[in-house]
Order: sequence, then structure tokens, then C-alpha cells
Amino acid sequence: MGMADAERAASLLETLLTPDGPPPCGVTFAPTGLWAQGDRRLVPLESGRALLLDHDEREAPVRLNTSDSWDDTLLVSLTDEEETCACAWARVPEGSSVAGLGIDLASTQDFAGERGARFNRLLFTQREHELAPILGGGNLALGYAYAFAAKEAAFKALAAPLRRWYQTHQEELLFDVRCFELADANHESGTARKGQAQRAMDMLGIATIELGRMTLGDKALTIAVARRA
Repeated sequence: MGMADAERAASLLETLLTPDGPPPCGVTFAPTGLWAQGDRRLVPLESGRALLLDHDEREAPVRLNTSDSWDDTLLVSLTDEEETCACAWARVPEGSSVAGLGIDLASTQDFAGERGARFNRLLFTQREHELAPILGGGNLALGYAYAFAAKEAAFKALAAPLRRWYQTHQEELLFDVRCFELADANHESGTARKGQAQRAMDMLGIATIELGRMTLGDKALTIAVARRA
């Protein structure tokens, strides 16, 4: 992935954040493993800046500040797919409706052929099977890759709200990526929520998860923004 891909992805993120006036944000790509610092990651940004990332108890990335404590004022999400790693970040102002951020890359190869067909039957709902040809513009494997990346990005977008929840609540919220269902094929596609994801989003005060998507070579990229009620 090159500079042009990063600029396209950053523009997509800005579009999703625009209703609040886009805050400082960006998307950075690198070969898998380049940012590794033991259990942490050091993600370089422009002008010599960098993000030092740790992981919480649910393995979600969180930025470390200079005092080595977590900084939840900067939303961050990571994705690894084959040889590519991507990091999306945004510093949202106080009072913003934006509560969480997620990014995911999915390879079309995982959703093609006989093996992909078996996987698709197990993973996707009837609604997502109907949407896949539309999402892919006739490329079924691409459509399923978008649908999968949407579910993953939506799941990741709840990481920061969930971390804040556990700072003040004892009740455990249980849900996984399968609890999210892609709602439609529009640019702001959102997610339909069902089962434990519906309950968790209600408890966390999340009203919507807005999605944007783009193609990067043979991969589908989706960015998700969780907004408060």
C-alpha cells in the first residue's frame, strides 16, 4: 500500500467524521510486523510524530501517553491482513458524538471458490447474502469481503466505549463479531444489531455505527465510526 492509498483511506475517514467537523485523523499502512515493539506497536505519523500503542485486556489497541498511561481521547484501531497492516486514528473533541473507531481489511481470496463458499454459508445472514452482489458490483468475493470487514470494523468500533464501561461498571457485556449484521449497501451503510450486540450497544449508549468502504488491490477496507445516542 502506498501514499495514495493512505490518502484515499484518510479521506474516507474524514468523510465519516465530517458531521462534527473532521478532527485530526489519519490512516497509515505498513508491512505486517514493521511496527512491532514487543507487545506494543510504534506507528509513525507525519512530521516525525508517532503513536505508541498498547493493548487492553480484550486485545484492543489503545494509545500510551508520555506517562505510560492509556489515552482514550485518541481513538485508534488496527488491522492485519496477509502482508499489510493498517492503523486508523482520530482525536475527537470533547462533546463529539463519535465514541469509537474501527478499521478492517479483508482479502477477496478468503471468500472465493469452494472453500470461500462454505465459509460464506456459515458466517453471513440471509440479508448479507442478498447484499454481497451489490457491494461487490458483481464481484461476489469482493462483496463478501466488504460484508466481513464491515462486521469486524463495527465490532472494533465498540472497543473504546467498552473500555470506558468497565471503568465504572461490574456487569460484563458479551458479544462478538457474529452479532453484527450489515444493513444496506449505501456509503453510510450502518449495521443492523441483533442479540447481544443490540443489548451491548444500548447499554453503551451507541445509537449507530456508520461505515465507509474502499478497495485496495485484492482487499476490501472498511472503516466504522460508532456514534452516541
